[in-house]
Amino acid sequence: MTATVVRPAGADPSAPSIRADATQTLTGTRTMIRLVVRRHRVRLAVWWVVLVGMFAYVGAYYRDVLGTQAALDDFAALSDTPSIKALTGLAAAPATLGGAVWTKIWMTTALALAFGVVFLVTRNGRADEELGRTELLRSRPLGLHAASLASWLVTGALCVAVGVGVTVASATGGLDPAGTGITGSLVLGASVTGVGLVGLGVGALAGQVASTSRGANALGSAVLGVLYVLRMIGDLGDGTLTWVSPIGWGQQMQPWGADRWWPLGLLLALTGLLLAAAVRLEARRDLGSGLLPDRPGPADAPARYGRPLGLALRLQRGPIIGWAITVLLAALLFGSVVDSMTDLLDDTAAPIAALAGGTGVDALLSLLVVMIALITTVFALQSAVSLRADEASGTVEPQLAGALSRTRWALERLLIPAAGTAVLLAVGGATMGAGYGSSTGDTGQTLRLAGAALAYWPAVMVLVGVAVALFGWVPRLAVPLTWGVLAGLWFVVMIGDALHLPAWLLDLLPFSATPAQPLEPLRWAPLVVMTLVAAGLIGAGVARFRARDVQPA
Repeated sequence: MTATVVRPAGADPSAPSIRADATQTLTGTRTMIRLVVRRHRVRLAVWWVVLVGMFAYVGAYYRDVLGTQAALDDFAALSDTPSIKALTGLAAAPATLGGAVWTKIWMTTALALAFGVVFLVTRNGRADEELGRTELLRSRPLGLHAASLASWLVTGALCVAVGVGVTVASATGGLDPAGTGITGSLVLGASVTGVGLVGLGVGALAGQVASTSRGANALGSAVLGVLYVLRMIGDLGDGTLTWVSPIGWGQQMQPWGADRWWPLGLLLALTGLLLAAAVRLEARRDLGSGLLPDRPGPADAPARYGRPLGLALRLQRGPIIGWAITVLLAALLFGSVVDSMTDLLDDTAAPIAALAGGTGVDALLSLLVVMIALITTVFALQSAVSLRADEASGTVEPQLAGALSRTRWALERLLIPAAGTAVLLAVGGATMGAGYGSSTGDTGQTLRLAGAALAYWPAVMVLVGVAVALFGWVPRLAVPLTWGVLAGLWFVVMIGDALHLPAWLLDLLPFSATPAQPLEPLRWAPLVVMTLVAAGLIGAGVARFRARDVQPA
């Protein structure tokens, strides 16, 4: 593609050229905004509904669960432990309802928004360049920065909308102490928006630095991960490193405590600097290139890369390692707080017993095992939907051009979620058992909880089967529908009783059909049935993929 450049009259021809003035570089921004909204309206709506709905539900649920000051005091004591402080930070007023909700959901909401914005910005920027969509759009009158600015404005509006939604949910949910107005709720929503906007800046700059969408996503995620770790180390130490991390800035706005507004200024200033750097890089680089060029591959590839399984393991090694670390950290955290959470269980017996399915330590352990299974399910589905991602990007067509059959390609790829899920469940359960056993002196908890977690393997594979069936029958909708099924299942598992759904319907769901381990005796019949259902769904999806045309994006 040839770019038209503009030089000032009388300028030295050897001097660096100027692409265009500011007005020309933004030509077509309004049109691009409409295009971004049109393409991603469902994603934007889902992100807003999930994040705000999750916060609103936690606020309502905690209002019922922590209805007494004794329960709030117990929750505050549980929150003031190294493991919880490392995971979520410590609320400014932990013994209040607002502080309890902040501890439970603020970090999750803010980080989920930041990561989501990184992925959205990359999808609208670097991914479109890879696919050639940006070059096609620039064949018409379109300014150099118009597409990027449109993407940033839309995702920035999402950040603001989520912050407003959180503020409204907090204020209407009664999280503000009596007589204090809604200042705490306003600070809370602003802190979520601020962290999300930093994610916008990180994603925008990562898209200019990396030369592939995969690299941009990895770079943006890594930066947010480092910022989270810095915040974690700061909270466990003297607090100095907390102020090094923008996530820590949002945390230090302290709703219902100091109610600071000035850290929001730091978040906005950093976002502005990151976006300014992204604009400058976009003006100087060639279309399709990045500041970091692609690394040249080795002259000779290992023979295993010639097989679908070997190539998939190479491409997915980052997510595999990342989810393994996530499961280990979650399991260590869960195992370290069982005793403290048992005290909270005693003070809030009725509400939490309904969630855990009973009372006592085994009920609590069964709930934590389900959480490990749900985390592992995200890994399994991410690996399963990569079949559709490879089809959409055109990666699968060269592999199928030879003697490789579609059935073999799909089944080898599915070995990763099948075997990886079993390993992560076993390791997660064993790690949690080791952590809990070390505090009680019971070494037998390691094998016991490893087996309890493995009991959920058929349930996870049913969801993998759903993903494969969707890939086979409705490939263009497979990815959003798969994640929608997981989101719906997550909410039903966590709040099924509150929704007053029929018992027979809950019993049909994979995680509900699995005997709660280690609370209930193990029954093999539902596990065998779910394994057969998973095999049937996978078989139906693979058979349909074998019969239909390859459908690239």
